[in-house]
Amino acid sequence: MKRVALTAAIFVASLQASQLHTLLHALKNKPVTQIDIAAQKIAKLSKQKVTDQFYPSFALFGTYEHYTNDTNLRPVPPPEANRRISEHQPLPFAQNIQRVGISGSMPLFVKSLFTLKKKLAYIYEAAKLKKKLNFYKNEAIIVGAYANLLALHETKNALFARKRSLLKMRQDIKIAVDSGRAAPIALDKIDTSLANLAISLQDLNIKESLAKERISALTGIEVKNIEPIEQIGSLKEGELFAIKPLAKNLKAAQKDISIAKESFFPKLLLEGKWSKNYAQKDVLYGEDVDVGYGDVTLKLVIPLSKAQFTDIDLAKAKYFKEHNRFLQTRQELEAQAKSLHTQLSSLKIAIEASQKKVASQKELVKYAKTAYKVGRLSEEEYLRYEEGLFFAQANLAQLKAQKWQTLAQLAVIYGNDLERIVK
Repeated sequence: MKRVALTAAIFVASLQASQLHTLLHALKNKPVTQIDIAAQKIAKLSKQKVTDQFYPSFALFGTYEHYTNDTNLRPVPPPEANRRISEHQPLPFAQNIQRVGISGSMPLFVKSLFTLKKKLAYIYEAAKLKKKLNFYKNEAIIVGAYANLLALHETKNALFARKRSLLKMRQDIKIAVDSGRAAPIALDKIDTSLANLAISLQDLNIKESLAKERISALTGIEVKNIEPIEQIGSLKEGELFAIKPLAKNLKAAQKDISIAKESFFPKLLLEGKWSKNYAQKDVLYGEDVDVGYGDVTLKLVIPLSKAQFTDIDLAKAKYFKEHNRFLQTRQELEAQAKSLHTQLSSLKIAIEASQKKVASQKELVKYAKTAYKVGRLSEEEYLRYEEGLFFAQANLAQLKAQKWQTLAQLAVIYGNDLERIVK
């Protein structure tokens, strides 16, 4: 029965998310991520806005017009004017005219609109990729800061262990000093070492506070208990994911050249307008006039402007800039990825060597403590052994942190979700 309960407890514990997983998961709903989601939505709506231009657009209008001489509410052909005069009907002329109506227009063919739609599709894809890339970058910041916290935590544990050892040694020395078997300066040496530890501890506390601040700024969670980091998934390599948003922006810049050239293409537009025109007792025969009038126009526009040639050159210059920016970033990322791989391999070797060094230093401290007690080792020599162990443990903790930080940077370059890789 106890075995069943223990198995169940282990199973439940395995289902519980680690603190690092909790931090990474919390990032998904925080403002820093929501900003990129909003940017993606803006890009999508900008694309939709271009699509909307293919549909008819309408506008309601109302005007009040005053003229110095009688003006027609609508054009009147001579036959109609003669008929109205002969029948003593008012002519649609007035000095004060009110109009209420509706106007509409629709592009039948505008080549640049189709290209603009393709351009904004690339910008939308770039925004989606940028959102993912920024999320991976923020994950890497969290993992790097958490790894640093873990290193600081392990270093503090090593510091406390050394402090306990020195305090025990101080008690023994004080007894020897009080009994006259040792000079008082022996206590001063120990107190100096303890003071140095106190200074180091405060430095570690400051660094710990800064690391926690970075995590809290992104996740809104204050880290309290530090847990070891474990790798639960492998790094997937291949294409440089970090360059993909720039690749989409480069294609968008290329479309700008086409848009500038297509400004010379003829534009075929359909336009229409209808209005109710009204003049109150301000006509030739002193009566009210109320007439409706409308038109439909098929318009062919061929733009011709010197500025269009400049727009083409400007679009080419921007594309040239984006192209070289893309090439430079890809070159930097390739170099960085190669360097990080080398660093990761070196760090793994260094960690193994450092672990062996820590084990050896622990044995040396045991030997030094025994040798000091029997008088075969001076106090200064013993303190150097203690200090050597502390620095070896601190160096090992820092190497481990560098390993996780290096892995996190590679995850960003290749587009890996760190929540899948570490816990």
